[in-house]
Amino acid sequence: DCARAVPLWDGAMDPSVLDVSVGAGGSMLDLRGVHHRQVVMDDRRHILLDLPAGTLQLDLIGVADCSRFVRLRPLLDFARHVEPQVHSVRRLFALINGAPEPVAREAVLPRLVAALRVCDALADGASQRDIGLGIFGDDWPGDGEHLKSRVRRMIPFAAVLTRVGPRGVLQARN
Repeated sequence: DCARAVPLWDGAMDPSVLDVSVGAGGSMLDLRGVHHRQVVMDDRRHILLDLPAGTLQLDLIGVADCSRFVRLRPLLDFARHVEPQVHSVRRLFALINGAPEPVAREAVLPRLVAALRVCDALADGASQRDIGLGIFGDDWPGDGEHLKSRVRRMIPFAAVLTRVGPRGVLQARN
């Protein structure tokens, strides 16, 4: 039952998960004012913060209890892509300081969304023309057939994403 499933996140699955050391010297986060969920596993506490711009996933290391206030020091894992982690640090910094959340500038994300929409359209039996007009909008085939070419390139990419599953989508964001 997905309503009762325990949310787990890990930096190996999502590059934006932020490892955080807890203890003296870090910046203070008041969890009372932030809608969040927590899961404790081994020596880590996973916290999912529900923020206006989306969730922020923290993997807290070395914490026994953090029901109210917690002092945080972000850790960057250089074995993973750094940019998504840095963006998470910026979001955490904004939350702690009461500043507006920074906006991610991911050029890949709109392409991934479009590819997943192409997957759905193909599964429903849509033609290339239907995909071009329905997803990308424009004249078919358009000046220089740019729309037709875009759809033709998107179909193999969509097939790869379908074959590899969710992990392929998350890795393609890197």
